[in-house]
Amino acid sequence: DKSNRSLKDTGRSAKQASGGVKTLTSALGPLLKALAVAATARFIFVKTAELQTQRTALIQLTGSAEKANKVIAELQAFGNITPFTSSELIEQTKRLKAFGFETEELVDTTKRLSDVAGATGADLQGIATAFGQIRAKGKLQQEENLQLLERGVDITTELEKITNKQGEAFASAMRKGEIGADAVNQALINLTSKGGAFFEGASAQATTLNGKLSTLVDSV
Repeated sequence: DKSNRSLKDTGRSAKQASGGVKTLTSALGPLLKALAVAATARFIFVKTAELQTQRTALIQLTGSAEKANKVIAELQAFGNITPFTSSELIEQTKRLKAFGFETEELVDTTKRLSDVAGATGADLQGIATAFGQIRAKGKLQQEENLQLLERGVDITTELEKITNKQGEAFASAMRKGEIGADAVNQALINLTSKGGAFFEGASAQATTLNGKLSTLVDSV
């Protein structure tokens, strides 16, 4: 009898609790919808403002609104088929321009660096910074070489083929500043062209969860 009464009391309590949860859910529904709308609006506003800031900066760096808009349009199209958002790509393009890359080579270089980052899984910013420092110095030094190796980017093997210097001979040439930025750029082109280790490394990641998410962000 005591067990029976206890079960009945539990049942009544459960029913009351269920009614309370339904009431709470009904009350929270409109609030959650309002918060979702507010978060979406904030996201769109922030991203639009970010793109506007980047466009303004590119206009200053390239000296032309037409060139800046062309660069952005090409990077947005590339971002749609890679795991990188257009905002990330534009930011690295600005970085490269500041390091001394010519406007005409910005998009191509950014795409190639994205292939390297996609193939190695390393951060695009770190790779772009290392290549930018090489361009700014006009030569490859051990500091930048190590930055790339830490990110899984072996550019020395390709450079050894280009310069016909191997092992200690290559290391000595690098210490003397004889491995120029032009040779490094050619190595990047070779590695990201058809047959290279990083060929289409970025687009290969487009079907991953990160790739689909970045495409969704760009679409919004």
